[in-house]
Amino acid sequence: MAEPLRMMQWIDRQSAGLPSRLVPLANINSGSRNLLGLRQAASWLVDYFAPLDAQFRTVDLPPREFVTDSGIVATAPAGQLLRWDLHPDRPHRALLAIHYDTVFGEDSTFQQCAPQPDGRLSGPGVADAKGGIVVLHTALSAWQACGGPARVGWSVVLNPDEELGSPSSAGYLQSIAPEFDFGLLFEPALPNGHLVGRRKGSGNFTVVVRGKAAHAGRHFHQGRNAVVLLAHLIVEIDRLNSQRPGATINVGMVHGGTAVNIVPDIAVARINARFSTAEDVQWFEQALQGVLQAGRSQEGFAIELHGKVLSPPKLVTPAVEPLMRAVEQSHQRTGLGAITWTETGGVCDGNKLAAAGLPNVDTLGPVGDGLHSDREWVLLESLPAKAKVVADLLARWDAGELPELDRSRPAEQFEAS
Repeated sequence: MAEPLRMMQWIDRQSAGLPSRLVPLANINSGSRNLLGLRQAASWLVDYFAPLDAQFRTVDLPPREFVTDSGIVATAPAGQLLRWDLHPDRPHRALLAIHYDTVFGEDSTFQQCAPQPDGRLSGPGVADAKGGIVVLHTALSAWQACGGPARVGWSVVLNPDEELGSPSSAGYLQSIAPEFDFGLLFEPALPNGHLVGRRKGSGNFTVVVRGKAAHAGRHFHQGRNAVVLLAHLIVEIDRLNSQRPGATINVGMVHGGTAVNIVPDIAVARINARFSTAEDVQWFEQALQGVLQAGRSQEGFAIELHGKVLSPPKLVTPAVEPLMRAVEQSHQRTGLGAITWTETGGVCDGNKLAAAGLPNVDTLGPVGDGLHSDREWVLLESLPAKAKVVADLLARWDAGELPELDRSRPAEQFEAS
């Protein structure tokens, strides 16, 4: 059984070398749509995790569906999900998960890491979330080096599509949630060190309006202008923003028409909606259908709706409170002081796992900011600091000091699926 003090000392000895692990991983472009880059990152990660002596496997994911600007439903392949299991037959296991894709595509100008003043490192994904992978790996390595788990087991899951909303991996994540007592996710902490307790939910929707093309001069009145009808629908959709304080609806992209002398027969709008409660979700889905149904009453048009809420709101419930208290204790024990929990409109895979019944804390990655931009940075000293928090929590749980984190589950759920 690992002793927390020995683990902290082990992490201290490794801390100077952690940037040398993060930089080569962040310098591999693993944008969500870059399948070659995802394969290269996966190969690097397999080597990185090999010393942990866990059972490794890849999981092939279904292709993701998307709607083109022409209103056609198409599919695109996903990268592979990576999974490691240690002691999968034990009745108590923790899930440690994070994504290894980033928002930066092959054509991004932001491709390499660079040291910054005040102990920061800039680079693509250094905080979101490749720094989180280093924190996760360091905590597990410390645990193994100091004796490893005596009572419990763990699984690591790294998915390749979180930055797209996990369209291909969400089903897998939700299906494995019952295997575990709790989840630790390694999204970055806020730049002030605060952790996220409550998250809004999010859904992406695409509205496709089909009309009738016609010559804008000779046969204008025979046409059915899809762009004009979509414009009216967008105004009505935007008005929903004033009706529910916990909901925001953003019409973010619009596409329609081919030439100015043609009445456009196709128009597409892409919408992101955020919700504070499950009641907000139900209200929006009904309200959106109401707006579109009014549009369908216009002769000569067809209207389609694609999309759904993939990330339900994540609330602070009695089920997750014991885990939050345990994280607070480890935060204090390792010298980081008290935790401030905050609410955010951003979503992550923690939303999906919570909806599937798995209590989880999802901002155990390093401190960073500038996410999704060429200003992204990570505070290097937070890599070992956050690894200590995770290692301390896991060691205390393994020692039986946190029995409130143990969940009773049917025997068939003990073994990794």
